[in-house]
Amino acid sequence: MRIVLLFIIPFLVFAKSYNLKELIDSASQYNLQIKAKEIAKSATAKELDAKKSAYYPSLDIGASYTNTTPNSFISPTGVSVGYASISMDIYDGGRKSALVRASEFAYEASVFEKRAFEKSVILNITNHYYTIKKLQSMLHASKEQSKELIAQIKRVKKFTQAGLSTQEDVDKLQAVYDNNQYNIENIKFSLVMNREKLQLLTTLPIGHLKNSRFKEPYQIHFEPYESSQILEANANILKENANAIGAGYRPQIKANYTYNKMDYRDSVAGSELFLIDHQSKVTLSVNMRVFDNGKMKKEEEAIRYKQMALNAQRDYAISIQKMEFRVAKRRLKTIKSKLRSAKSALKSSKSTYVTIVQKYEAGLVDNIAYLDALNSQTLAKARYKETLYDYEIAKSIYYYYAGKNIEEFIR
Repeated sequence: MRIVLLFIIPFLVFAKSYNLKELIDSASQYNLQIKAKEIAKSATAKELDAKKSAYYPSLDIGASYTNTTPNSFISPTGVSVGYASISMDIYDGGRKSALVRASEFAYEASVFEKRAFEKSVILNITNHYYTIKKLQSMLHASKEQSKELIAQIKRVKKFTQAGLSTQEDVDKLQAVYDNNQYNIENIKFSLVMNREKLQLLTTLPIGHLKNSRFKEPYQIHFEPYESSQILEANANILKENANAIGAGYRPQIKANYTYNKMDYRDSVAGSELFLIDHQSKVTLSVNMRVFDNGKMKKEEEAIRYKQMALNAQRDYAISIQKMEFRVAKRRLKTIKSKLRSAKSALKSSKSTYVTIVQKYEAGLVDNIAYLDALNSQTLAKARYKETLYDYEIAKSIYYYYAGKNIEEFIR
């Protein structure tokens, strides 16, 4: 008993009650994979800043020392030079602006990727949450069945001792009880797996789960979700990269200003009149690609074909999402119908069970009829709860394929 308490007490201390919204909020803040996506997004933002910085002039400073032996009238032994140089691209055919736009689309894609991954995690959390709820209802129904079976086994054993029943009746009840215990252990194992997976996603110690439901869908309009938006952003990246390559055929104009400061050692007498101690130089250069046998043009065309391929993939991704959205809507109607059926079946099984138990205890029906009624009631309870939670899962899937944020519809 002490050993059992050692395992239970830490669980009770650290495991708390959470609803679905709290589980999702925790995952959004602490899930390591979501954090990784956030870091990747930050890296893309820095790359964009780097591309924007290319518009500014660059300033370089440096120094050199040269030792020449033997020296001459115009070449002293030691020459020290310090310089500062400012360079700037006056015109590059639009290459830098195209690369900046490409980086902006890359950042946009990283935002969509994080959001898409976060939505998939939330959908996964929702599935595990309601799966645990389903398993808990199945476990409760199975335990109730075990209690009823134990009571009937004790009752039949007394009848057997009095000669009013046979050992075969006891054995049949015992076999059903043992099989039910096996089912209970299977359910417990599934619960452990789903709890562990939910804890991994949310980083929370999963104890009791509070009840959460989704709003009933009403006038939900379709909008493309992130997978197609990612493809569109990537297609735009390729478009701007193609524009950057095409800019290579336009004039490239650069300006440079350099200031040099010189100092001499061991110069020949009189050479000071010919050796300057400072120098300023302004350079304006114009460059233009005249011929490369179509190399850059072909590279640009290749990238534009890749862009067209991504656009086609985007259109197909939207078509798939629309199909999944229609299926999800139909699934909701089907499960609604199933829920009504399960509710009726539960009501019927309860009435039948009460009647059969009275007849069984009065000796009017055999144990086979009793076990059938008990099993029907247990299954009806479990199926009703299972269908109830399946409907919540179906609503989350419907909102997901509608392109919405699932957590906004939790109440």
